[in-house]
Amino acid sequence: MNVSAYKQRNLGIISLPTDIEYRNWSKDLTKRRIENDSQLAQYIKYDNKYRLNKNTLAVYEFKQNPILGKYKAVAFDLNRGIVLSQKSTHAMMQGLMRHAVQCDMIWQRMLAREAGVDIYQGIVMYNVLYFSMHAFSGNFFTDWICLHWIKDFHVKRHDQAIFNSIALNENGLVYNFAFDSPKPNLTKIIGQYLFHNHYYSDLYYQHMLQENNLRVTAINSDSILHNSNYYVQLDLYAVDSFKKLADKFYNHVLNLHLLTIVKEFKPLDYLHREHHFFTKQIIKIRYNR
Repeated sequence: MNVSAYKQRNLGIISLPTDIEYRNWSKDLTKRRIENDSQLAQYIKYDNKYRLNKNTLAVYEFKQNPILGKYKAVAFDLNRGIVLSQKSTHAMMQGLMRHAVQCDMIWQRMLAREAGVDIYQGIVMYNVLYFSMHAFSGNFFTDWICLHWIKDFHVKRHDQAIFNSIALNENGLVYNFAFDSPKPNLTKIIGQYLFHNHYYSDLYYQHMLQENNLRVTAINSDSILHNSNYYVQLDLYAVDSFKKLADKFYNHVLNLHLLTIVKEFKPLDYLHREHHFFTKQIIKIRYNR
């Protein structure tokens, strides 16, 4: 393996089980092992406030069929181990969004539109990519795979997608996560999001270098995020700098705020003219008229 890449990660102690029989996971295997395998108990943590973070490898949703009758989500976290939560994956993702400004959903959806991505299926940050196995729209009750820890993946007969992690220690420790019933165009969607992340991360890097004289280091340079063979090119952002992208986002949020205000005060006669003006402006921006 690439030892320098491993050292760069500086993972510390890996709290997941490392025995060979615990390196392959799926939703069914996860439920069966947690409920029946006493050897796994030492690796399990319980945390109803757990949020996705850069050390999360994968998350399985069990809202419809809770583990042990009460745990609705399981996260595989390199530093925490196997984390069980009575909250759903929705709560885990919301926790991330509250913690990381770049994960605000208005921002993420604007980025997706700018990139030409039609399906909301990923959360893009600087060289970090959380990918949902099914499209979401205001609801995150779905499985997640964190592509910044993934080396490669393949789809088996359109009924299962398997993701293989990068090597996580000097002995070549690799985990494999399987997800059932993937979308037929999964490979294309992932390729689009990988390209989207690459372009966005480059804008962010250039901005930090020019504005703050900082060279931001990418984690996991050997992950799929940096493998152009998987990219599916998009007609990306109409802006060529992170600052212009942020300004566009600010204007978008400002207009949403103004729309809320004018709707609230619409019945007041003295705001009729202002309401008409702002409504016209918002329609022009929203529908490019």
